[in-house]
Amino acid sequence: MEASLGGIKPEFLTIPSKPTAPISYTFIPASPNSKKSLVVFVNGLGLPAASWIPGISLLKRHSAILTYDRFGQGLTTARDPLDGRQGVEDGYGHDYEDVVNDLHEIILTVAKSKLGMGIAALEAGDLRLVLVGASIGGPITRLYVQKFPGTVAGLLILDSNICNVDYSVILPDPNSPEVDPATLIAADCTLEQYIEHRKKLVAMFDLDVKNPEHLDRRTGAKLLPYSEAPKLQGVGGKGPLLCIVGHGPIAFAEQGFQRMGTPRSISMKFMNTYWAKYNQELLNISDCHLDEKVVIARGCGHFIQADNPAFVADILARMLEKLES
Repeated sequence: MEASLGGIKPEFLTIPSKPTAPISYTFIPASPNSKKSLVVFVNGLGLPAASWIPGISLLKRHSAILTYDRFGQGLTTARDPLDGRQGVEDGYGHDYEDVVNDLHEIILTVAKSKLGMGIAALEAGDLRLVLVGASIGGPITRLYVQKFPGTVAGLLILDSNICNVDYSVILPDPNSPEVDPATLIAADCTLEQYIEHRKKLVAMFDLDVKNPEHLDRRTGAKLLPYSEAPKLQGVGGKGPLLCIVGHGPIAFAEQGFQRMGTPRSISMKFMNTYWAKYNQELLNISDCHLDEKVVIARGCGHFIQADNPAFVADILARMLEKLES
């Protein structure tokens, strides 16, 4: 990592609301002649901040860059101080709103210490933020723009986590009288196999499933009930420059089979179909687009920045170029 980023190493910071819990972050200064912007990468649950490094290293010209690990993730070994509060069930210590508030404090802390810019510059749009969110980073970045309108110039979402419904909704219930069992089977999947793998996927991905970060995802359906709304307000009163990227459906199905044994037909018929519709509707959250259609990361599964760093670097470079033109 040092070689690819010119010897830049992760550091630690604390935010005002949680001064006893150090957060790992990496700040990369802007390339010469780049305008004063800050690109912030927001991880999913599955990969830490280090997953962005290969793509970042391919950027020939870029604004200042910030990556960080949330509490309980990657190099941030500290737990969120909100975890373990009396009356809160273990594993559900903090939620999306807490994560968004942390992100805001991290941005302000880095903007002040590294760029000499305060909250007034952020609120005025003088420090142009570009947010890149992968998986659950998609809902986090959307909520950030909602809570802090007028601050974000660009929003790149890579295969957004579907935060408003459970997998038990995406995958039809074979016991429902409204479901024809014949629609669930395929050449690679008997009804018994479908039931088995549906149970496994629901146990891993439903909104109430706990995770190592203790991030409570159950509030997602309330905070972001619609994939197509609300409309976001970016810098200057218009929507942020938006790009929605979806996984390659064949690659996603293949990875699901290789890693979890999920029959490819389950991914192709149900998960890919639902995800494609969700991504298509996400285009409606802004009236300003880098690409008018959902960009499909061919050959990539869910973890796009890991499967094809150059693809992510290219999209981000196009976004920064358009924002600076």
